[in-house]
Amino acid sequence: MITLSDIRYTNRRFEGAVVLPSHDGPLTYRCRVDGPASLDPIHVKSALLGHARRQRIRTA
Repeated sequence: MITLSDIRYTNRRFEGAVVLPSHDGPLTYRCRVDGPASLDPIHVKSALLGHARRQRIRTA
């Protein structure tokens, strides 16, 4: 199960923890997305998940 937690806005970006499932156990990533505080929460979550997927591909 994919989990997003600790999402917060700091200065000009959103930061959060994303946990992705894998065969070797869960993988945890700290992700950041630039944008205004008024950004739609759905877009923030989607961008954080995209950032985590890109990190996962780089470490695979």
